[in-house]
Amino acid sequence: MLNLSSSSGTGNFIRFSPQANAWTNNQGEEINLGKVVFDIHATQTGWLLLGVGVRDWQPDATLGKKGAQPTPEHKRGFIVTFYNKELGTVEWSSNGVGPNMGLEQLYSACATELAANPNKLPVLEYKGSKLEKIGKGTTRIPQFDLVAWVARPAGMDAEAAPVAAPEPKPVPVAAAPKAAPAPAKATTIDDDDLF
Repeated sequence: MLNLSSSSGTGNFIRFSPQANAWTNNQGEEINLGKVVFDIHATQTGWLLLGVGVRDWQPDATLGKKGAQPTPEHKRGFIVTFYNKELGTVEWSSNGVGPNMGLEQLYSACATELAANPNKLPVLEYKGSKLEKIGKGTTRIPQFDLVAWVARPAGMDAEAAPVAAPEPKPVPVAAAPKAAPAPAKATTIDDDDLF
């Protein structure tokens, strides 16, 4: 579906390392991925060249439709966007065999339920990785469970704010008399509180 067999970005990214079987953030710190909202509509496929100090992304004109390979060093890859409150909005990109296989499985599972969940995004839970022999070597394929569909969290579109000096503490003010409680009604959970 995504045609992932064998430059853009926000600066806030995560990586999956099959060799270390670990996720890291843009600071190189290992993280626990847990649950994330997946912006399935922003998925990109293309040709990705990664090297020391080199990242060249050549997106497909249409999702999963291979364009011409720019150089023999470029490999099939992807860029997706995840979000939760702890990580913020992050980009995950890769051109590795294991991550490509993991995204292919993940995207296929979500795409089958997409029409039944209009205006919603899938919530995924990272469940570890599966060791698999590929050719003469091995890789790890990230495994995700699709656990829910939610409205796009407001925080997913928030721009990263510059770090500012702490606000001064407010001066206490006498409390106003409390109003009578409103009658009970059905509550809705703000998905942004969950992610």
